[in-house]
Amino acid sequence: MRSLRPAGCLALLGLLVQPALAWGPQGHRTVGAIADRLLTPAAHAVVAQLLAADLDKFGNPSGRTTLEAVSVWADEIRGTAADEPRWHYDNAPVCATAARETYCPGGQCNSAQLERLTRVLADAHTPLRTRNEALKWLVHLIGDIHQPLHAADNGDRGGNEVRVALAGVHTRGRENLHRAWDGELVRLALDTRNRQQPPADRDALALEARRLVLDAGQGTPAQWARQSNRLAASVAYRYPGFVCGSAPEGVVVLDRGYQREAEDIVRERLLLAGGRLANLPNEILVTR
Repeated sequence: MRSLRPAGCLALLGLLVQPALAWGPQGHRTVGAIADRLLTPAAHAVVAQLLAADLDKFGNPSGRTTLEAVSVWADEIRGTAADEPRWHYDNAPVCATAARETYCPGGQCNSAQLERLTRVLADAHTPLRTRNEALKWLVHLIGDIHQPLHAADNGDRGGNEVRVALAGVHTRGRENLHRAWDGELVRLALDTRNRQQPPADRDALALEARRLVLDAGQGTPAQWARQSNRLAASVAYRYPGFVCGSAPEGVVVLDRGYQREAEDIVRERLLLAGGRLANLPNEILVTR
C-alpha cells in the first residue's frame, strides 16, 4: 500500500509527525565511523558484501561501502516512497510513564523497528536488497534512539516547539531545543567547527566507545529508549521555566552550565551508539 501514497502526502506526513533529523549529518557519521572501527573482520566482510551494490535514494549505485557513509541515508530519503517518519523516534512522555503500545501503535516507532530490523538483518535467507536496507536503517535508527529528545515528548514535538538561544554561541538562524541537541551541541561536544563530518580522532573515539559499552552494557532497543527518556527528563528538558505538558512562550536561554552538561551527555550518547551499533553485526552477522 505504501507505493500508492502520493509523494506530496508522504512529505506532509513527515512534517506533521516529527520534522527534526536526529543528530544531523555530523552526529550520524560519527556514530557510523566509530562502528566501522569496532567491527570484527568477519562482520566487516559481511557488511562489505551487503553494501557492495548499495543504491542511493534515486535507485542509482551509491558507491558507499562503510557504515559511516550510509548513516545519513534514512534522512536523505525523506519525502520519498521509502520514507518512514515514525521510525525515527519513540514519543514516550517525559513527565509520565506509558506502555509502549500507547505511543507506538502497530510497532511504528524506533525501538520496535530496531527489534524487527535486527531480525531481518540476521536472516541470511532474506534477499540481499532487503538486508541492505535493514542495515542502513539500523545504522541510522540506533543513532536516533540515543538522542534523548528522540525518546521523549512534552507535547512539544520532542522539543521542536521550544525556542532557544545558546549563551555565548552564534547559531544559524532561529533555534529550537531539538535542533540544538541535533546540531550545535554535537559540534560543541566533539570540539570541531565542521558540522558535517566526524572529528579527526576517530580511532580514539572508537576505543573510548568500546570501554563505555563494556561499562554500560549492550542493552536492548527498549532499554536504550528508556535511557534516553530519562536523560531528556534530567538534562535536556531542565531548562529555565520548564513546565510539564506545555512549551514556553518566549525564547529560553540555555546558559553555559546547561551547555556543559548537555555536551557531556551528547558525547557519551554518540559513543555508546557507535559501540552498540558495532556489536550488533559483530553478534549476528557470520560468514558461512
